[in-house]
Amino acid sequence: MLTCREMSELGSDIIDHRLTFKTRLGVLMHLSMCVRCRNYIKQLELTSNTLKKISIDDEYVDTDSILKSVRKPDA
Repeated sequence: MLTCREMSELGSDIIDHRLTFKTRLGVLMHLSMCVRCRNYIKQLELTSNTLKKISIDDEYVDTDSILKSVRKPDA
């Protein structure tokens, strides 16, 4: 079974669905038993989805808009 450390190292691959079948089974087994890793993966997904929604201009970053977007609860 995967450890929590291994789960954290696989975080990006998990949310981007870049796992082998064997690794995916290990991840699912670990998530079924570990609430901390479930929360960690949910947080990664939330962060990833939020960053995808934010459009950033290389020359100007509107930090107020970013903070409002991050703090706004989903409806």
